[in-house]
Amino acid sequence: MLEMPLYNHNIDNDTGKIYRLVEVKLEHIADNLLCSKNNNDDNVLFDIHQTIEKIFINSAMRLKNNNVTQAAKLLGINRNTLSKKLKELNHNGI
Repeated sequence: MLEMPLYNHNIDNDTGKIYRLVEVKLEHIADNLLCSKNNNDDNVLFDIHQTIEKIFINSAMRLKNNNVTQAAKLLGINRNTLSKKLKELNHNGI
């Protein structure tokens, strides 16, 4: 099994603990999702990436009172990128 840390930059100890906890939980979720996969056409990685992205965008927008500029900074992405993703989420009814 490939052992790669979830993060690859300097982070404080408390944040590192959270990342490690998330990594353990996601590994369990990945095992369950992959074992329950219905067919080879299921794009599990794409689907879970979309779900996680949606959760983080919604959280950032909520935490920053729907301020796109501040939410983008919190997520570490460009404001225009976040605006585009928000339009895609709204277009898809999410």
